Amino acid sequence: MIELRDIKKDYLVGDNVTKALKGVSLHFRKNEFVAILGQSGCGKTTMLNIIGGLDRHTSGDLLINNKSTTRYKGSDWDTYRNRSIGFVFQSYNLINHISVLANVELALTISGVSAKERKRRASEALIRVGLEDKLTKKPHQLSNGQMQRVAIARALINDPEIVLADEPTGALDTETSVQIMDILKEIASDRLVIMVTHNPELAKIYATRIIRLADGLVIGDNNPYDGQKETDETPIERLNKGQKRKASMSFLTALSLSFRNLGTKKSRTILTSFAGSIGIIGIALILSLSSGFSDYIYQVQVDTLSTYPITIEKDTTNYWELIRSVRNNEGEVEYPDDEVVSSNPITSTFVTQLGTSGHVNDLKTFKSHLDQEELRVEYADDFSAIQYAYDIKYQIFSSTYSASENTRLYPFNIPAEINAGRYLDLASIYDELLDNRSLIESQYELLAGDYLDVANEDDQNKVAIILDEYNRLPDYVLFSLNLISLDKLINPSGDVSFSFSDLLDIKLKMPVIAQFYQDEDEDGVFARVEREPANYPLFQEILDDSFELEVGAILRPRPNISATSLNGSIGYLSSLTRSVIDKTNTQPVVVAQLANPTIDILTGAEFVPNASTTFKTRSSELGICDIDTPNAIHIYPTSFEAKDRLIAMIDQYNQDKSENAKIKFTDYVEILMSSITIIINAITTILIAFVSISLVVSSIMIGVITYISVLERTKEIGILRSIGARKRDISRVFNAETLLIGLFSGAMGVGIAAILNWPVNLIINNYVDVGTIAVLPWYAVFILIAISMFLTFLAGLIPSRIASNKDPVIALRTE
Repeated sequence: MIELRDIKKDYLVGDNVTKALKGVSLHFRKNEFVAILGQSGCGKTTMLNIIGGLDRHTSGDLLINNKSTTRYKGSDWDTYRNRSIGFVFQSYNLINHISVLANVELALTISGVSAKERKRRASEALIRVGLEDKLTKKPHQLSNGQMQRVAIARALINDPEIVLADEPTGALDTETSVQIMDILKEIASDRLVIMVTHNPELAKIYATRIIRLADGLVIGDNNPYDGQKETDETPIERLNKGQKRKASMSFLTALSLSFRNLGTKKSRTILTSFAGSIGIIGIALILSLSSGFSDYIYQVQVDTLSTYPITIEKDTTNYWELIRSVRNNEGEVEYPDDEVVSSNPITSTFVTQLGTSGHVNDLKTFKSHLDQEELRVEYADDFSAIQYAYDIKYQIFSSTYSASENTRLYPFNIPAEINAGRYLDLASIYDELLDNRSLIESQYELLAGDYLDVANEDDQNKVAIILDEYNRLPDYVLFSLNLISLDKLINPSGDVSFSFSDLLDIKLKMPVIAQFYQDEDEDGVFARVEREPANYPLFQEILDDSFELEVGAILRPRPNISATSLNGSIGYLSSLTRSVIDKTNTQPVVVAQLANPTIDILTGAEFVPNASTTFKTRSSELGICDIDTPNAIHIYPTSFEAKDRLIAMIDQYNQDKSENAKIKFTDYVEILMSSITIIINAITTILIAFVSISLVVSSIMIGVITYISVLERTKEIGILRSIGARKRDISRVFNAETLLIGLFSGAMGVGIAAILNWPVNLIINNYVDVGTIAVLPWYAVFILIAISMFLTFLAGLIPSRIASNKDPVIALRTE
């Protein structure tokens, strides 16, 4: 069954070689109780470890059923120990942080036995050694004799062919020793038991064979065996035939062992997890701020781009190219060493470039290009709105309008007699709303009424009043709405306030400017109807035929909005713009002027080339517009990346076109944001560096902690190897531990970071009122925990490799 053929074992201690075995040759029967006697250091335990596959001989051969083991791989020895060997140690070698039952089950878990079967067999083994009432106890709760019985039960759990007992009674009193020897004798009735002992009396009473060793040599054998082949196939023979699976510990078993180990050191586990979570806390806080600022910056981008869209005007000058040409330093040496001062031709360059940078864009063709459905679909996510601007002319009259001589009419164009009239004429009161309700809703909160929607026909003749963050309207807007008098405008005194219902009750009349031109004499020459008492009846007719508007919404910019899409205080829809153009183009004065493009319809005279009044200027004065030919196109990108894609789209449009047919514009946003980009990149780099340092420190720390755990659990490593655990199984145990620490660290880190976000937001808002910035996204919780587990796993690879390579014999001797 087992044969030692000239086994020699040398140990290298420093520069000295110690010969533990000097050529031992022995045969063992498959069923006998062998006692090995000898003085300390004679090689008894070394021989036992070689037989059990824990140690390797220097020379000679160990044969199992007449087959050499010289070609055994590590996995073969692991399976051999798990299936065919049962160890009983003097120091018991039990794992203290798991129960008695779990200690006995351990060998079965490595064998791949199901949980139910493991529990049944382990319970039976413990009952066999008289510990049926100790199954749930921990080893430290047992007496020495009881712990040795647990060790015997564990040795028997896999029904091994060979039980190796190393000084099994060495730490026991006489009475307990007798009990243990009785158990071993019973075990030896159907298998091979090899016991190393210093007690010759016990050997004489219980052993069927006594072998004596001295100085690494066999000096006596009272019942030698010549190696004659025995009948009946043994499990070892079945092993050699490959009829048993290789030993393998599942990851769940490794996880369970590590979890129980961490549970026995709760305080240290918590402190370790907290230490490991510091890096995660830092990353989580940075991610919270980064995510929050990203959302904030994204909103700022949208808000900024809604104020500074890509603007393509009919007549344009590329100021950015102009600036770049002035800044051109091509061919110049930076920071020269000589003492020569040269001239920088800024003025001449500016004048030259200014004369060549003007360009007339064909907006009619480009508008047709933008209106293509395919293009709108392709770039649907890149722009929030496309707005067409026209040089339309209109006047707006407020609430109480009448032909009565006693009623004053207050139009949008402020009377010239007001001292502040020049300023008020330039003030922006009315502004067209973007055709993107969701964008308007994101920028403005609704105080009364309902958001206007270009898709709703009922909203065409409605306007929205835009208050500031203090619920105020400029005085000139109140004056234009006929809510304050001229005297109150010029000489304000006292508080002026109105309710939302007051504003919602306002009615407006909006005639197009061409309606004020009448051919009173029907001679083909039109004159403007001036606003004076004598013309009030005619004014009333014009007003009655004009657009009637009402206030449909009262809006206010949302808190923390950096920029808004409207410059005016009253917003109207683009559908009203189209209606104004259509109405203008049907007015008699416009029809007459378009029918006679060489005649000035207001004077009857022909237009003179290069004169101040031309067909173009007169058409502008009358508000004549072509809906297909805007004066400007405003494209509102959703982000700076989207803006780049839209500019690339324009560049693609310009390909294969002549210079005059190309679309040119000034990218004001690029001018504004070029320096900010540098700052953002610098901040991003700093944050990345900070995160990298946190990750490195966290990884090193976890690696050190895992290595400490390896040192603490060295004996457990030896125990696991002695019952057949493979090197990779040992790695799994410590990899499982690092994953658990990573899980605890990650969960603790994101939890603490979530709590810290509250004071962080308070501090940020104390200095900069930007709302809630530090918010950890829900998906980041799982990502950070996964990162924590991955990093701890990575950091634990080297310590787990060290653990798996530990010599099991040395590991078992560790205290």
